[in-house]
Amino acid sequence: MSPNKFIFFFLLFISVSYSQTKRAAVVVKARAQKDKILVRWAINSPAEWQKANKKGFTITRTTILRDGNVLPKPEKILLTPKPLTPEPLDSWIDFVQKDNNAAIIAQSIYGESFEVTGAKEGDLAKIVNMADELDQRYTFALYAADMSFEGAVKAGWGYVDTDVKKNEVYAYQVKVFESPQVKEASYMIGLKDYSVLPAPTDFIAVPDDRKVLLSWDYETFKRIYTSFMVEKSSDGINYKPISNTGLVNLNDKEENPSKNMYFVDTLSVNDKVYHYRLYGITSFGEKGEFTKPITATGVAAVVTPARLVDYAIINSNEVNLEWDYPKESEGFIQGYEINLASNDKGPYKVVSKIIPPSERKLKFKEELYPSNYFTISVVGKNNQRLTSQSMLVQPVDSIPPAKPIGLEGVIDSLGTVRLKWKPNTEKDLRGYRILKANTAGEEFVDIYHQSYSGTEYKDSVSLKMTNSKVYYRIAAEDMRYNISDPSDILVLDKPDKIPPAAPIFKDYDNKDGKVHLKWIRSYSEDVVSHSLRRREKGQEKWLEIKQINDTIQEFTDDRIENKKIYQYAILAKDKSNLWSSLDHSVITVSVLNFTPVKVITFSQGTADRENRKIVLSWDYAKNKGKVLGLSIYKNEKGLPPTLWKELNGTVFTLEDKNLKINKEYEYHLVPSLENDSPAKAETLTVMY
Repeated sequence: MSPNKFIFFFLLFISVSYSQTKRAAVVVKARAQKDKILVRWAINSPAEWQKANKKGFTITRTTILRDGNVLPKPEKILLTPKPLTPEPLDSWIDFVQKDNNAAIIAQSIYGESFEVTGAKEGDLAKIVNMADELDQRYTFALYAADMSFEGAVKAGWGYVDTDVKKNEVYAYQVKVFESPQVKEASYMIGLKDYSVLPAPTDFIAVPDDRKVLLSWDYETFKRIYTSFMVEKSSDGINYKPISNTGLVNLNDKEENPSKNMYFVDTLSVNDKVYHYRLYGITSFGEKGEFTKPITATGVAAVVTPARLVDYAIINSNEVNLEWDYPKESEGFIQGYEINLASNDKGPYKVVSKIIPPSERKLKFKEELYPSNYFTISVVGKNNQRLTSQSMLVQPVDSIPPAKPIGLEGVIDSLGTVRLKWKPNTEKDLRGYRILKANTAGEEFVDIYHQSYSGTEYKDSVSLKMTNSKVYYRIAAEDMRYNISDPSDILVLDKPDKIPPAAPIFKDYDNKDGKVHLKWIRSYSEDVVSHSLRRREKGQEKWLEIKQINDTIQEFTDDRIENKKIYQYAILAKDKSNLWSSLDHSVITVSVLNFTPVKVITFSQGTADRENRKIVLSWDYAKNKGKVLGLSIYKNEKGLPPTLWKELNGTVFTLEDKNLKINKEYEYHLVPSLENDSPAKAETLTVMY
């Protein structure tokens, strides 16, 4: 693509950017010199730009500061009593002969037509062509004005203010004459803002065959300079520009900004020293400082490759290599590099420093692969590399890899096993054999059936199987199928999803109001405790009456009531808090107890001869609420007793006045219980 087309696309981008702005406006910037101020402006609309060229621009200067102090009443001066418009066409004739950019400006303003590529036909096409032509005039004019400040002044788009003072700061306002629809713009500047234009940095040259690639820092200086100029010298004294126009970066885009700028200079011959220097050019036509000169020399391209011809294996970590290269070509190269890969397609790695051009042998000492593919690269003086075909070297190997270490793993709640281990360092490592066993005494089985190349492996185990642990080992295997000693055994506990085996009752006995239970414990290895529970038949909720954390296998329950039916359950709990099933671990026991219950805990009979009576008193146990009543039988000692009194359970004392002196009386207290259980009678003997 020609340079002119590059410029066209660059400017077309600018044109589109301007045309998408909502309101037409003047854009202004200024640059301070030692004794004057340069002002440049443009309009961001092609249509308004064309109108403004006829109406002209006015410049107003307002003095804002003097001697560092803000003026209470700014001094405003109209610098252009007559609006600035392009000078007449005749005045451009001599100027355009020496300035190509001025010719572009004149053509954009006064030219009858401006070429538009891809011409169309028809009325609509004519309208489109006219719009395209205006855009081209506008964009080329802006570009040319940036390249020629003198041309911009001549076109009425620039101004030089010489009536300025060093102790003052001004605001320049530029607007289109009698065009309120175009927004004016201002710029504040003073002579104190003058600074020397810097030299571009990072200017370097990269030599090649009959050409030199020049590059420099563009990102830092693109806001200072609109173009750059490279000058060239063959003697380091007399420099000439390498192009008629400044160099512009056409690759800089907002979404992908350029950091460096490049230029390729072609050379007539190699082996000749050339000198280069660089400076930048502002949109005001100012030239920046020169860079320090740099030198470059073209270097011949490498065209002859070296060729590996022989090798001799010393041991598994050493091989001697030999190659051929024409002696007459040694002066054109820096030397050789040896490259190595484990397969023919690579990737290859440089395994030697640059070997001198006169050498033809190398003793390579490094751990080799099972299959080694060597190549040799000829390194030119411009760092160009020409690489040979590969040569295969295969040493004999009977040494197995080292024993793998660092094996560890976890099993999740779904039974997924994740193993990982530290990688072996052998270059000829093929992979690892994954070994597994389900019990401690079982033989390990290769579960992958071939070498596994990674250092992480995912397996799965069944959580329904009764084994609580699973065992893993790995062994390393090299390319010669030598297998290492297996790693240390990794023991993993499986997540417990299987409840323990249920304990069962083997015997029970109901005697004297107590239930004696015996059971067989759960045989599961991970059981941590047993729980003995009880409920009345028909009830839903179980009550734990004993937690067993040792080897006890029997229990006597004495906290029961007569004539009730109880259910007993025995359960086992494992380490995962899983409980055994109740299906076969429940028995039902009916409690029938005919042993008299001692209810009366206190009884006393006292003879009161003065008042001619005997006072009886008694009390019941804590369960006295279950005593319905009390029957008292009386007799003289030696005679049969007869029923004397019937009392309810709330009476605890009684007086007997039907007495004879010097008689011994016996009182028999017989309680009646709520549950019809037999109660133990108490007898009192009183002498009256």
